[in-house]
Amino acid sequence: MGIQKLILNIVLKIERIFLSLLKIKKKRITLISLESHQLSSDFLLIYNQLDKEKYDVRLCLIHYQKNLWGQFLYFLNCMKQLYYVYTSHIIILHDNNYVVSNFKRKGVIVLRVWHACGAVKKFGNVIERKYPIANYDYVLSTSSYWKEPYSQAFGVSKDHVLPIGMPRTDELFDHQQVEQNKKYLYSKYPQLKNKKIVLYAPTFRGNIYKGMTAVSFDAKKIVESLGGEYVILYKYHPLLGNYQLQSHPQVMNMNHEDTHALFSICDYLISDYSSVVFDFMILEKPLLFFIPDYHEYNTEIGVFVDICQLKYPVCYKEEEIISHIQNNQFDQENMRNMKNCFFDYQDGQSTKRVIEFLETQN
Repeated sequence: MGIQKLILNIVLKIERIFLSLLKIKKKRITLISLESHQLSSDFLLIYNQLDKEKYDVRLCLIHYQKNLWGQFLYFLNCMKQLYYVYTSHIIILHDNNYVVSNFKRKGVIVLRVWHACGAVKKFGNVIERKYPIANYDYVLSTSSYWKEPYSQAFGVSKDHVLPIGMPRTDELFDHQQVEQNKKYLYSKYPQLKNKKIVLYAPTFRGNIYKGMTAVSFDAKKIVESLGGEYVILYKYHPLLGNYQLQSHPQVMNMNHEDTHALFSICDYLISDYSSVVFDFMILEKPLLFFIPDYHEYNTEIGVFVDICQLKYPVCYKEEEIISHIQNNQFDQENMRNMKNCFFDYQDGQSTKRVIEFLETQN
């Protein structure tokens, strides 16, 4: 244990003595996130649907950064988190949480809102971590398929993995919202109209502790082989910042745009071990996996889902991507089967179900 973590533990243990004198507020629900100072995605949807007159809804938000000032702010935020962990009846998490895993109070219910619709790569307690994930009571999922993997990763019983859906997928099941996203992007980027659009959205390599990189991807080679009617849009994982590919008139940086909105205009998605592939399956559009480091990745990190068994095109070189798109080698029936496998509910009412679940806990 490092000196920073040792000091944090001492401070939190002292704080806990005083907080134990306070009562749990039965109507208090606190949302905790280390991702942003503002609500977004699933958290924003849940927050907007919670009855503020019925519940005492609190927010504990911070954008975690690894620099010295960021570490200091995180230290202070952990003290704030502990206050809410000791005074709230329900804690909703958007990220794995050190305070909850080590200082949860008996009688407090913790719901983990996993930030994805699934997980290709292994994560959580099944890989090497700085601390074990513990004290979560429930985890949201989109399908019963994830009961076993999430049970292992988050340390909860399989019965407490709730396949009631992820709130943010509601917009992808809403055809009207998809069309609105399409109109918005076409108005912002009129040069994309009447083009065949390929979206490249990979995950990162490495981790937050040892540093993160991106796999090599020759977008120029691909788009020039496909011809002038194609464009490639790319959006990298937020942890890679504004990572950019080489400049080309038919290759556009979309790191600042919403991924679900980009889904509305793209004709093809190229990804890898990223969980965005599951969100994309909702639209039943062609998906390709580009995994030149497949064997290395499987050995070093491991996967919950063997990509090769999903029956989508798997590419190890750019030439294979070009061939699949040119020959339109995609199985529409398999796209539908994968959607049914990974989404138990397809009605766009996941936010409503989450709110109903929270009401049963009060």
